[in-house]
Amino acid sequence: MHHNLEMLVKQWDRLSSTAPKDKGGYAHIDSLHWFNYLAFDIIGDLAFGAPFGMLEKGKDIAEVRLTPNSPPTYAPAIEVLNRRGEVSGTLGCLPALKPYAKYLPDRFFRDGAEAVQNLAGIAVARVNERLQPGVAEKNERVDLLARLMEGRDENGNKLGREELTAEALTQLIAGSDTTSNTSCALLFWCLKAPGVMEKLQKELDEAIPDGDTIPDFATVKDLP
Repeated sequence: MHHNLEMLVKQWDRLSSTAPKDKGGYAHIDSLHWFNYLAFDIIGDLAFGAPFGMLEKGKDIAEVRLTPNSPPTYAPAIEVLNRRGEVSGTLGCLPALKPYAKYLPDRFFRDGAEAVQNLAGIAVARVNERLQPGVAEKNERVDLLARLMEGRDENGNKLGREELTAEALTQLIAGSDTTSNTSCALLFWCLKAPGVMEKLQKELDEAIPDGDTIPDFATVKDLP
């Protein structure tokens, strides 16, 4: 998490330093995009031992494999996740439409069915990468997928590829847009409520003397 926060600040510093002077020297940033990149990269690190690289690239992109042996393609993961959520919610209310969703003329359903497939393909790609010969042995990170690979079912058998992929998909769905939406909402209300930013800035300046340092959790966990 610390490494990904450093990358976020590095990118925002870069955008700020190149802001046009005729606009007051301020960069105009859509923070929701960046919080999405941050959340996905942290989930990538925690769940799969490596980030997606969205913060470094400054864009929404992830590898997709429809099957473990299919060639890789690339898709906008955040867009895919949002579209999948919308269509899944709708089909949950109208389950009879589910088998026919990809054939319906309305693009909402066709694009949504494609998004469901692509999101599963992102999980397939990450699990496939981790199951390559030698990769698991070289990985020194104790991430969630490593723990799942150590796990056993009620018969003492290791989890199969499909089960690992389903768990990986759960990590992506449960941990990404919830985190980014909450982070963006917090920033929005801090900026909107008078006096809050000044109060926060004063407290942080006192707790972190070196303004260029990204503090660790121990430094900030007890701040009022």
